[in-house]
Amino acid sequence: MRDLTKTGFIGGLLLTSMLIAAPSAVQAQGKILRADTDAQGAPGHTMVIVASKIWKREIGISVQVNDSQTLTRSALKLGSGKLEVMPLPTTVAGFLQKGSRMYAKKFKKEAIEASKNVASILGWLAVTSHPITFVDSGIEKYADIKGKRVFTGPPSGGASVASEGLIRALTGYEPNKDYKAIRMPWGAGLQAMLDGKLDLFFRPAGLGAASVEQIGLKKKFIILDAATGNPAGLKKYTAPPHRFVVKIPPGTYKSQANNDRTVTTTGGTFNLGIAKSLPEDMVYKMTKAIWENLGEMKKTAVTLQSVDPKRPFLGSNVRLHAGAAKYYREKGINIPAHLAPAGS
Repeated sequence: MRDLTKTGFIGGLLLTSMLIAAPSAVQAQGKILRADTDAQGAPGHTMVIVASKIWKREIGISVQVNDSQTLTRSALKLGSGKLEVMPLPTTVAGFLQKGSRMYAKKFKKEAIEASKNVASILGWLAVTSHPITFVDSGIEKYADIKGKRVFTGPPSGGASVASEGLIRALTGYEPNKDYKAIRMPWGAGLQAMLDGKLDLFFRPAGLGAASVEQIGLKKKFIILDAATGNPAGLKKYTAPPHRFVVKIPPGTYKSQANNDRTVTTTGGTFNLGIAKSLPEDMVYKMTKAIWENLGEMKKTAVTLQSVDPKRPFLGSNVRLHAGAAKYYREKGINIPAHLAPAGS
């Protein structure tokens, strides 16, 4: 079981989706890259927005961002040539490669084929699971979830699979048997929580995210501590290389009622997904621009503090784009065999 303890940061970055381009940049490249992201303020959205600003300034590449997308669908779009950039959750990449879970019934062949056209630039610890309940909900430990209304994530997203898996690991509870699992879009789920129609709201977000703090504008909340569940289950749940134990330090959120102590939760990794079809030189420059401006990116967005130059492939399960691999090799960074571009 890997434990990533983080220093506390308060705040985050809420950015409006935009076309990050100037006419001259578009003309210079002759192409606008298309990107899907998760909701505004989410770690994947922040990564793409901040990276896009760097790409525009440093190498004249423009990116058109379409936010609040279901990333399981976006992964299919990336692999079928309808996108060039996206934050790709490691779990979703795995489902895509196998044609499993949400792809299994109708899109198994399409998913497997699409996965062959998906590459990556880097991997990073993108999300920290925030199981949030208001102070008057009667939920103080994971066992208290029994019989409660729990928002686990969107209907066809990887977040709901992860949330329900964590509950199962810590309690043995099954969705819609031991508790009511509510799946709906992020915005609708948040509104239901604020309207008192939910007892627990799972929100994967960057550590210190403003989107979590804002829930406390309604009233004080508690972040449920995974240490109140089955320790053996937590160890098993975080055994895969894309999952980690994460510590939320005291004082991270002002609106958190139990912020006088360290709260144990879990975190998951994302790949910065890129279309395999993009030119090698372009992706080489994109990769270089990110790492050479990482300090600025972290100052811009608190939720990017977890991007680690010492572990550029953290949790990654998608082969690197040839351009990204070229950059890492020039820097003397060893590329694991399972992440090396095919045939290289």
